[in-house]
Amino acid sequence: MAAKQLNLLPAPTFSWLGVNGTEREIYDDVANEITVSGCEDPVKRITVDASANVKVSGSQNPQLVVMHINAEHAAVQTAVCAGAGETIKLVQIVSGGTNILKLDAELADNASLELVQIYLNTADAVSGAEIRMNGRKSVFTSYIGYNLTNDNTLDISLNIVQNGKKSESNTTVRGVLREHAKKIFRGTIDFRNGAVGACGTEQENVLLLDETVVNKTVPVILCAEEDVAGSHGATIGQIDPKHIFYMQSRGIPEAQIYEYLAQSQLGSIVRQIGDAETESGVSRMLGRETADE
Repeated sequence: MAAKQLNLLPAPTFSWLGVNGTEREIYDDVANEITVSGCEDPVKRITVDASANVKVSGSQNPQLVVMHINAEHAAVQTAVCAGAGETIKLVQIVSGGTNILKLDAELADNASLELVQIYLNTADAVSGAEIRMNGRKSVFTSYIGYNLTNDNTLDISLNIVQNGKKSESNTTVRGVLREHAKKIFRGTIDFRNGAVGACGTEQENVLLLDETVVNKTVPVILCAEEDVAGSHGATIGQIDPKHIFYMQSRGIPEAQIYEYLAQSQLGSIVRQIGDAETESGVSRMLGRETADE
């Protein structure tokens, strides 16, 4: 067991901000080997409750792979390879536990990868992803949601490297922080030399339900090519007291108002899963059925 620096920011900033990376102990667990390739079933569901190396590759048919990571303590590494013209959708539901997650993906010409990640009350999770868009007209879309409470901590790094001409990336992040929860999100769009005509967007929306939470949002755009279009932004704040007053005037208790708004914040992410069984399960974990959203 040894300490290791994880989720390093591609372009470091002032160290006192505490966002250049994070350090965790790495355990030498024996990892299970899981391979998903060319599924005939429309949905492939995997439950990961221990350290694992997961390999996902595409085929002629679109692939939907759903991973539920609910280990108490594990290191899970996922490698995704989308070949020319292939379409892969990867859903990762991470609940509870102290886990270290790593995702590496490569996209070839005209390949498409859609990533949905939802983090629910993670005791201490470190999640790093690097998406290498090497192919011409490759497309990467990601939806990330989190609901943290108590002393939960979540450290996320998403590094999108766009090498391919006319490649396109779009990232949407929505989360809720309560009590003493802590979260860092590093979102980087890296336009490399040769990515002519590439575009990328990134937007995070964070709902703070208590003054004791800690949120750090670090949107970054790196550019080595002139003919590109990139944008990023974040909306971070508490509930408008006028909204609370209005809903109370309609007979809704204040505690229930917070729950409704928190569930609504994540509802749009849950609906991106694309598998009714998984959406229903996640909604139950949030305390609300999808049909009620």
